Parts: sequence; C-alpha cells; structure tokens
Amino acid sequence: MNWYFKIAAGFVFLSAIALGLASLIRYFVLDPVAGNQIIIDQGLEMYTMEHKPWKYALYVHIITASIAILIGPIQFLLNKTRSRRLSIHRSLGKLYVIAIAISGVAGVYLSLYAFGGFLSKLGFFALSISWLVTTYLAYYYIRQKNIPLHREWMYRSYAVTLAAVTFRIWSALIGYTLDNFTVGYVGAIWLALPGNLILAEMWIRQKRNN
Repeated sequence: MNWYFKIAAGFVFLSAIALGLASLIRYFVLDPVAGNQIIIDQGLEMYTMEHKPWKYALYVHIITASIAILIGPIQFLLNKTRSRRLSIHRSLGKLYVIAIAISGVAGVYLSLYAFGGFLSKLGFFALSISWLVTTYLAYYYIRQKNIPLHREWMYRSYAVTLAAVTFRIWSALIGYTLDNFTVGYVGAIWLALPGNLILAEMWIRQKRNN
C-alpha cells in the first residue's frame, strides 16, 4: 500500500473516531439545543427537541451511527488470520450490520425532515438507502463465503458511513467560503456521498492491483 494511502487512512480513521465520540457527547452530555442553534435559527425547529417521534429517531440514529463509525477502524486494523481475532472480527461485524440496519432506517425517516429543502431531503434519503444497500451486500457476500466481494462491499459501506465526516468538512468549507449556511449544507451532502464512493472505488482498485 502506498504511503499516501496509509496517511489518508490514518487521518480518516482518527476523524471518524473523533466524530463518533463528539456526536455522543454533543447530544447526550452537552445541551443539543445550544449545539444546533445555527440550524434552529435557520428555521429547522425540530432541533428544539420538542418533537418526540423525530427526537427519538434522531437519538437512535446518533447512537447506532456512532457505533458503526467506531467499529470501522477496529475492523480494518484487526489481523484476521488468528482465530481469536477472527472471532472478534465476526462479532463486531454483526454489530456493525445491526447498527447500520437500525440507523439507516432511522435515517430514511429523518431525511423527510432534513434542513435545506427538497434537494437536501433527497440527498439524505439517497445516503440512507446507499448505506443500507452497501452494508446488505457486504453481509450477503460473507454469507456466501465470498470474502473478496465481502471486503470490497464493506469498503463501500464504510465509505458511506464516513459521509458523516466528509459532510461536515464540505459543509464548513462551502458554508464559510460562500457565507451561506444553507448552500453549504445542501451542497455538502451531494459532494460527500459520491465523493466518498469514488474514493472507495479508487481504494478497491489499488488493492486489487497489489
């Protein structure tokens, strides 16, 4: 593996861990209303946390998505050649799939209320469906004992998982550059998902050639 891929992977994994922990702290330790004041000021009243069905779906989504984000780096770093670590890998893999199944369904529901209008709702809906499909295919191929395809679809699944990271990066870059929070928010989702999947395909092709 080329050194720049290792550096990029290390940065992505550290960012993912930081985001997973930060999300849990933001919503379950700190005041989530204060943390989302910008979105509330822009008109998304759901983040006042007074709408109970949406609020509970958001909490479920955050917890399960954080689990998936935190499991990913561990899975890639585990040495799968030893039986003990293989058992851990399988157990964490099952937890990863279950977490995404729950979080993805919650994400579909939450996408109907996404800030930013129709394009934003469509983008988050596409993200949730992509998450469910790529993870299902990774699960399907391991059930078929097709390890190469399982591994490739797991790369794609985690690339979609990491859209949570790249979405925030793009949103900040575009929003601050154009001084328009809404444009940054909507544009970010349409850059994060396809961008991550393109990078995943590059990663897969690079590993195929090794």
